[in-house]
Amino acid sequence: MNALLGIDYGGTHTKLLLVDGTEGDGPVLARESVPTAGLDVLVQDVRRFVGDQPVARFAMTVAGTFDAATGVVRRSVNMPWLDGTAPAQRISAAVGIPGSAVQDGIATAVGEATLGAGRDADDVFVIAIGTGIAGAHIVGGQVRAGAHGGAGEVGHVAIAGAHRCSCGQTGCLETLIGGGQLGLRWVEQSASRADPPTARDVVVAAEAGDEAAQAVLAQASDGLARALLQVSALLDPGVIVIGGGVARSPSWTVHPAFERARREATFHRLPEMRLAELGVWAAAHGAVLAAADEVG
Repeated sequence: MNALLGIDYGGTHTKLLLVDGTEGDGPVLARESVPTAGLDVLVQDVRRFVGDQPVARFAMTVAGTFDAATGVVRRSVNMPWLDGTAPAQRISAAVGIPGSAVQDGIATAVGEATLGAGRDADDVFVIAIGTGIAGAHIVGGQVRAGAHGGAGEVGHVAIAGAHRCSCGQTGCLETLIGGGQLGLRWVEQSASRADPPTARDVVVAAEAGDEAAQAVLAQASDGLARALLQVSALLDPGVIVIGGGVARSPSWTVHPAFERARREATFHRLPEMRLAELGVWAAAHGAVLAAADEVG
């Protein structure tokens, strides 16, 4: 039987997911995480991963904005080598499998809303905290992408601080809790660190009692709490789901943010807030579902 391939082309790691059948919700045949590199390397990874398995279609995530009609990336803040390219078309031409692109926040949201923590809700806003931060709002099974396809960019909502974001703004949420930024904030507060550590390094240090790491994570969760209040005020979703790599340490990030948002809510009617169930594989599942829609 034919399979569907989901490619979550992330800023740090790329996740490859092969699902049986063409409905998008079949059993997982294989999955693998590899370091992110250029598109030529991705082609090699896809060929090796798929092997002889017949694949009906693939979809790949794009971290940024792109033209849905042409598949051309307008701007990818964390992966600038994609700007002006049509990555799905390049992969398709190289591996001989039809494919398309889907914005990473939308893929994550569709995956969680359809198969994960939001599957029983009609109005879901999903936030994925990885190297960057993506978000998307799904109502009645439909993605509210906005007039120009850029809705949901909660990572680039200005929250606090004087740090310059890769998007050009100052004080974006991503500068506080993005996986690529937590280590930098720790270096700034801890002179003993010379090399940029990972988000996981910061959590491990905090668990060991490092006060600078604990302070960085507290600032990050406070920023996330403010973002949750803003999302609630602007969109009033029924459920907010938070996932991504940084959310895998929820006691240091997500749970304190939930608690602070509840304490500081005034006129807001806060929705139920849940941890993602698909973990770091949500966007890959969402990509598979996007491929299934194209097959259908």
